[in-house]
Amino acid sequence: MKPTHIITVFKVLTTIGFYFLLFITAAFFVFSLINIASNQSFNTPTLKNNNYKVISFSDNKGTTEVKYSDNKQLRYQLLQNEYYVQINPSSPFGYYTMLLTFVYLLLGIFTLRTFRKILKEIQLEAPFTGKIVRLLKYVAAVFIIADFIKVINYIIFNQYLHQQMPTLGFKLQSEIGSGFIIGAITWIIVAIYQRGVELQTENNLTV
Repeated sequence: MKPTHIITVFKVLTTIGFYFLLFITAAFFVFSLINIASNQSFNTPTLKNNNYKVISFSDNKGTTEVKYSDNKQLRYQLLQNEYYVQINPSSPFGYYTMLLTFVYLLLGIFTLRTFRKILKEIQLEAPFTGKIVRLLKYVAAVFIIADFIKVINYIIFNQYLHQQMPTLGFKLQSEIGSGFIIGAITWIIVAIYQRGVELQTENNLTV
């Protein structure tokens, strides 16, 4: 497939993803307002985002017996210290979780919007431009900020769990670090791309 065709495909996919995420964000915002206005409780169906997987570090929780497949090539074990907790959407912390989800959706929209701009700026005859470097810096910053928010939320969420159920030793299960890694890799790409801009500028001046 030709490079121009690949770029076109990515432009289409990014545009679809951008508008789809816009729709999801708008729907989430509307449903969140409905939840707040209707003062929902646990007896009312709620948005799935209020469910969180946690693990208990209490001393009286453990695991069950390990079991094996017939050929002994696979084993499995039921963990008794994993739980799903649901936050009341009408509680102050429920409002916090809704706000946090909304922030993540906005970061996603900003990222896709930036990728759309990058794809529109790419010109195969002169691929290195200062504007693309600036846009890539924005993307790197968003990934790092998103992971930083995850770290802050992990601390806040665990403090809330400890206040509500101190004896169970609940801790939120969260993947932290991928955003920092992607952001760092993007910064490396930015540095390489920046050098490409300098070389292209020098070449244009020489010509």
